[in-house]
Amino acid sequence: MNNLSDVIWLVTAYVPPDELTDTERAVLESFRDGARLDLAGRADRRVRGPVLAALLVGAYPLGQGAMPALRLDNAHVTGRFDLEGRTVDPVITLQRCEFEHAPVLRMARLVALSLRGCRMPGLFARNVRVGSDLLLESGYTCSGVLDLTDATVEGTLRLAGAVLRNAGAAALLGARLRVSGSIQAVALRVFGELRLRGAHVGGSVHLTGARLAHPSGTALEASGLVIVGNMLCDTGGGQFDVAGTVILSGARIGGDAVFSGARLHDARDGDGQVRVLPRGTVDNHYVLDADRLRVDGDLKLDSGFTAGGTVGLRGAKIGGHLLLSGATLGRRSAVQDMARAFAEGRDVGRVSVALVADGVEVLGDVEARGAQTGVGGTDGDPRTALRAYGQVRLVDAHVHGSASLSRARLRGPGVDVLFADRLRVGGTLFLRKIRAAGSIRLQNANIGSSLDCSGAHLTKPRLRPDGTVKPSLDARVATIGKDLLCSHGFRAIGGVRVRLVEVGKMATFAGARLGGRTRPADPVADKVFSAYGLTAQELVLIFPERRPPRGAVILTRASAVSVFDGPGLWAAHGGVELEDFTFTALTAVPEVTVKTRLQWLREVQPDFAPGPYERLAAVYSEGGQEELARQVHLERQRRRYAELHWAGRFWGRLQEITVGFGYRPWLAMIWLALFWILGTLWFSTHTMQKLDNDVNPVWNPPLLSTDLLLPIVDLGQDNKWRMVGASQWISGVLIAVGWILATTAAAGATRVLKRD
Repeated sequence: MNNLSDVIWLVTAYVPPDELTDTERAVLESFRDGARLDLAGRADRRVRGPVLAALLVGAYPLGQGAMPALRLDNAHVTGRFDLEGRTVDPVITLQRCEFEHAPVLRMARLVALSLRGCRMPGLFARNVRVGSDLLLESGYTCSGVLDLTDATVEGTLRLAGAVLRNAGAAALLGARLRVSGSIQAVALRVFGELRLRGAHVGGSVHLTGARLAHPSGTALEASGLVIVGNMLCDTGGGQFDVAGTVILSGARIGGDAVFSGARLHDARDGDGQVRVLPRGTVDNHYVLDADRLRVDGDLKLDSGFTAGGTVGLRGAKIGGHLLLSGATLGRRSAVQDMARAFAEGRDVGRVSVALVADGVEVLGDVEARGAQTGVGGTDGDPRTALRAYGQVRLVDAHVHGSASLSRARLRGPGVDVLFADRLRVGGTLFLRKIRAAGSIRLQNANIGSSLDCSGAHLTKPRLRPDGTVKPSLDARVATIGKDLLCSHGFRAIGGVRVRLVEVGKMATFAGARLGGRTRPADPVADKVFSAYGLTAQELVLIFPERRPPRGAVILTRASAVSVFDGPGLWAAHGGVELEDFTFTALTAVPEVTVKTRLQWLREVQPDFAPGPYERLAAVYSEGGQEELARQVHLERQRRRYAELHWAGRFWGRLQEITVGFGYRPWLAMIWLALFWILGTLWFSTHTMQKLDNDVNPVWNPPLLSTDLLLPIVDLGQDNKWRMVGASQWISGVLIAVGWILATTAAAGATRVLKRD
């Protein structure tokens, strides 16, 4: 602008100096010196907006030595206050002023702007640039849209205590807003949408105690938001409360994201089209949508954080810890529908989801256990642990540290309440004393240290479409670096599936209760322990004797170095499958005799299978207990021949009596000695005539009995005497006994040689 006339031409509805009111003249005088003018108490507090705009752009002469600044309190601004496209050098400080029309600051360039406590029907400041702080706080009230789209604030944006009202629409438009400092919005009240999509904040965002209300809509839309510092949405003089959905998709936070104690509710309904493997759809009501969120520090959803719908963290990356202790996630009403379906034996078609964190990566720990207050031991206070109403999804999640859900309460009757296929945990996954209504699914999971389910109670497992029960704990094909602990009161109504699981050290189920039902009408699992192909160094299967597994136990092709068992295992209601179950050491608690073990095998295996007997005999033999091994082999042969036809059974019985199936060869010697004595006694009192008078053999009853009993061998007595009468039958019996004993002894010796 070259002269005053150009400036006047640019000002809309320019008011000549001689037409100014007394109040406006007072404003002009205070503006010239930069003094503060408070219009409170004046009869006329009205100031026309065009007059203020003209002052700021230099339309009124101020004279030499003027130091202009607009500092005005309690004014009533009429008309349009329009600075669109203007460059304003004086500082603007308006406090507790009321505007009839929304100020227009589009593309303006301002040194500083303070509107503390002002009331206005809107503010149009798209592309505005403020060279220092922008103050919209301390009771600032905007009853229409506050448009800061593409604005630049080279200081701090202050919204603490402000009230933004534009119900049903956007209350603050801050897309691509650039703030060099922080956004201070403590105790902010927003009725409508708060939009910060693509904004960039050089400091932190403070929303502590703020209240955002846009029910069934988006309350905070901050997708792509970049915050160099922290994002604080916690409690501090008031609860951060949101009625609607918070969207942080693709946001980047350089520090911590803190939602401790926050309350999110009244979100919009989801589309219900997300698949829940292997079937069903998600019943999602997102209250926090933070997919692809990046947080360099901790993400805190703890200490009373309440989400009355779904929390989404799909593909998020957290550089610190994910804290969920004391959080409550999900909608209780949806869980009631699932519980009703489970009670009726129906498959759940729509699954209410509390947390969707598929593909999330946490470089620290996931902490969802109760606070360490001395209540509840090392597992924390159960009153401050995570509570989830609906499914918790951690499919393909990667936790570099440990993850603890000890004492958490998960409610998802009839579904996989914890769905964590291909979960990777660098440390230990703690599920100690967890209470889960629903199944826990960890298929193909990789746990670097231990999976600790000690004291967990898993009830109301997932149902198949036909109403049958799936496992309460399904960890098939998982890899566990150290221990699998399902002891100390562990209970799984639907049983446990650890098929093809690799355990580095110990897998223990000491004291575990598997199967059964919580209520008489609930369905029952047929297989309660499926460990097909399980491998471990030490396997502890000591189930309560009074409460044995209420279904089948599958140990087919499982492998362990040491196995500890007890009466409870062998009393399993559905039997125990042991084919190709291998181990090198076996210990019963309490100790039992081999006779008891053989009785257990008979009870769990109505149909004979040689494998378990051979493995048991091998364990005894390798332990130097050869006699116990022989007893097992004898039982194996008895059961083997018992299932043959009558001739086979007779032959087996004969072998057992005579040589103990080859494992008691000394029995043959006893039988030979017995028949030798009987033969000797008989022939001692019954002398036979020579068969050939030309030969003079010496009558020797002991040698004759020996010659008759030993087949093939000729001692010169057989065929030398004429057997008549009863002696003929006696000699035939001795010959037959000799051949039978020789044949059975040879068969037994062959079996022994093969075993050796």
